Amino acid sequence: MMKTGFWAFFKKEWLELVRGGRLLILIAVFVLFGIMNPAIAKLTPWLMEQMADQLAESGLAVSAVTVDAQTSWAQFFKNIPMAALLFIVLFGGCLTSECERGTLIPLLARGLSRRSVIGAKAALLCLVWTTGYWLCFGITFAYNAFLWENGGTARILTAAVFPYLFGLWLIAMLFLLSVLAKTGTAVLAGLAALLACCYAAGMLPGAAGWLPTKLLSAQALSAGQEKASEFARAAAVAAVSGIAGYLGALAGFERRLL
Repeated sequence: MMKTGFWAFFKKEWLELVRGGRLLILIAVFVLFGIMNPAIAKLTPWLMEQMADQLAESGLAVSAVTVDAQTSWAQFFKNIPMAALLFIVLFGGCLTSECERGTLIPLLARGLSRRSVIGAKAALLCLVWTTGYWLCFGITFAYNAFLWENGGTARILTAAVFPYLFGLWLIAMLFLLSVLAKTGTAVLAGLAALLACCYAAGMLPGAAGWLPTKLLSAQALSAGQEKASEFARAAAVAAVSGIAGYLGALAGFERRLL
């Protein structure tokens, strides 16, 4: 019954995602970011040239700007947090909205397990995040290879894994907060508070390397300024707390009154 319920509910969630247009929006956003990364890098010298006269009138001299694949990758790592933010905003109420409307009650009464509800929704979000993230990465990689040379491919691939893991951690935290909060707005507020706490804690000496938010600074790794080992602790903390958060969501939803 659990397996049958899981796949049936997963199919329902998938159809709603497609018919509601959210999947199209997300794919379009990731594709757009994938194209923008090399485009912004390629256009930077031209933009600076166009602004040179205006800046000169202000007493500022503009030197020649050189761009390469690393300039584009810097844009990739800067834009991914914005894509993740939009992703979370679109799915912030994926569980609380159904609890508010009471649409889960008939399904649970017919034998659908609560674990299947959380499992199917989490699997769908992970699938969408994985597809969108690596699609964006693949587009940027292809354009960079065409326009420049993707030097240090292994290093870039390693660096790209860390923001991806951060997205999975965010999904786990989203479900944990979804079983504690009553509205999607409260879930988003809780995530914002959690991230604010992480950034605040990161200001303490030696703490930044242990926090999941460290994974978003992987651009330094792609540029060769840091080593992969410096992200290992943050990745481990994100993995452990993410698994704990997901298990907490399962346990909490079992006890939640609908």
